[in-house]
Amino acid sequence: MSKLLIVESPTKARTIGKMLGKDYDIFASMGHIRDLPERDLGVDIANHFAPQYVDTARSKSVVKELKSAAKKADEIYLAPDPDREGEAIAWHLAEVLNKSTKAPFYRVTFHEITRSAIERAMQEKGEINLNLVDAQQSRRVLDRIVGYQVSPLLWSRIEKGSSAGRVQSAALRLVVERERAINAFVPEEYWVFSVVFRTESGEEFTSRLFKINGKDFKVPNAEAAEQLIRAIQGGSTPAVASVTTAERKRYAQAPFTTSTLQQAANVSLHYSATNTMRYAQQLYEGMDVGEGGAVGLITYMRTDSVTIAREAQQAAAEFIRRTYGDAYVPAKFNYYKNKAAAQEAHEAIRPTDVRRTPEQMAAYLDPQQLKLYTLIWRRFVASQMTPAVVNLTTVDVGVDGSDGNGYTFRTTATVPVFPGHSKVYEDVAKRKDETQEAAVLGSLRERDPLELRKFDKEQKFTEPPPRYTEASLIKELEENGIGRPSTYATILRTIQDRNYVNREQGKLIPSELGFSVNDFLVERLPALFDIGFTAQMEKELD
Repeated sequence: MSKLLIVESPTKARTIGKMLGKDYDIFASMGHIRDLPERDLGVDIANHFAPQYVDTARSKSVVKELKSAAKKADEIYLAPDPDREGEAIAWHLAEVLNKSTKAPFYRVTFHEITRSAIERAMQEKGEINLNLVDAQQSRRVLDRIVGYQVSPLLWSRIEKGSSAGRVQSAALRLVVERERAINAFVPEEYWVFSVVFRTESGEEFTSRLFKINGKDFKVPNAEAAEQLIRAIQGGSTPAVASVTTAERKRYAQAPFTTSTLQQAANVSLHYSATNTMRYAQQLYEGMDVGEGGAVGLITYMRTDSVTIAREAQQAAAEFIRRTYGDAYVPAKFNYYKNKAAAQEAHEAIRPTDVRRTPEQMAAYLDPQQLKLYTLIWRRFVASQMTPAVVNLTTVDVGVDGSDGNGYTFRTTATVPVFPGHSKVYEDVAKRKDETQEAAVLGSLRERDPLELRKFDKEQKFTEPPPRYTEASLIKELEENGIGRPSTYATILRTIQDRNYVNREQGKLIPSELGFSVNDFLVERLPALFDIGFTAQMEKELD
């Protein structure tokens, strides 16, 4: 029996081909084989917004090969990516190839490219989900209408060649409004105070002014700061008001979703969202790691779910027990709560085999791939470990000022008791310093007298809201319901490629063109480019 399997990319085709063997002919569609025309609207608005699809520029030779293969096939398996874009690609393939074959079509999806996942997907073959297809078509048609109807307005009023996108323009609006908030910000002066106290045994610790008369305070200028210092220095002998030590558990973060991976990679590795997704795609589609062929190293990288498959949790527990010991394995698996709109059928981003440690993969991955794999591997392993346990010691010191006010200074120190998940990211130097400080604080008792050795004041000014980085803009987009895991990187790339936003030292700054485009769209089409409208549209598509 001849079986035809169609995936999106040649890399994925090669990886899967070595797993399925000679029973299958495996072809890559090279992404979409049909789309709306490039130079026409391609939407029949009068006829229920019917899309008018044409072959994509690079698909003609691919479609010819697929039709030839379909004629010979007894069964056709459609295996594009497991999201609404992939579902639409599968639907287009079935529509185009249907006339060339009498073979049945089956939809198969897998969230990782491993032998067991591929074999399971083939056994659980199903049908194309037309709801997902309709959601993709709705988004594509709406975006086309917005782009083709609004862009000519921009050409005539702003600049030839400028364009508008439903989601990208909402992202641009966030960046522009943040820049305007920064420009309008008026800084306010305030002062902070720290002192060095000496105990009766000669040990010292630093404390900060925390409350005045038990309330928050604001010292607005240098004169008030000097008055405060004189009042404290002329007041009563400082004495310990309270010493509390409490045990705290610090739980691990959830494994990565698309947005949290892009944020973490931007902050810790300085990767753009586009590069993060490029390297993640390579890790997902398959790498040769000396196991007799390519294998996918991570699960599907476009996801908003923090769900983890039970077998992956079991494998992680075994690895953690063997590597770190029983104390690091929780009594019950750690589960994380998904957001309401998350696609829970998907998994979080995790290594396909936790036993493939970053150290073992170093020989097979380039530096950029390895850094991203290490980030994903560590986050996943930590997410399945016991919480870190720390002792938090807090000491309040009281002084009755000569001005009749009561001043409270506070010092806190954290001492690790058990590292738990932080074993994966252990910071020995920081732990040593805090342990020494906590030892001093822990030796104190209520009403112990102290000597005020040093008094420092520092002038500060309130700061404007920070400019967006790629990481913080992705977080803002996600919190506002703008875009989806598959689109965050495209949104950021588009507003920069169109020169609406520049990136300087990692910060996103709107250009003059960006200001002009945003202001025109918000003034003339406020409902369409409203943040709430864009979020509601995504919700309805879901």
